[in-house]
Amino acid sequence: MAERTMNQRKPKPGDKVRVAQKKDYTTGELTTGVVQDVLTKKDTHPRGHKVRLTTGIIGRVQEFAEPTQQRVSPCQARPTGEKSEPIGPDDLI
Repeated sequence: MAERTMNQRKPKPGDKVRVAQKKDYTTGELTTGVVQDVLTKKDTHPRGHKVRLTTGIIGRVQEFAEPTQQRVSPCQARPTGEKSEPIGPDDLI
């Protein structure tokens, strides 16, 4: 993992990342979240930049997560002024 983290760019607030929490170092389990604060001052770190996620979890960035595709709800897709009708179970895909 160290090799992968050395060549990473420095995370910034708003980035979606996968971090290793200290309690999960031995298992390698990663937690996905959005960066709130970058706690590592240096541009690179051999074990990954330490960050605080918006959930309050602190961990070292192991990889950057793919940005989520923004889904448009039916209410957002409808032109303004068009009346909406209740959605029934048969309308769901």
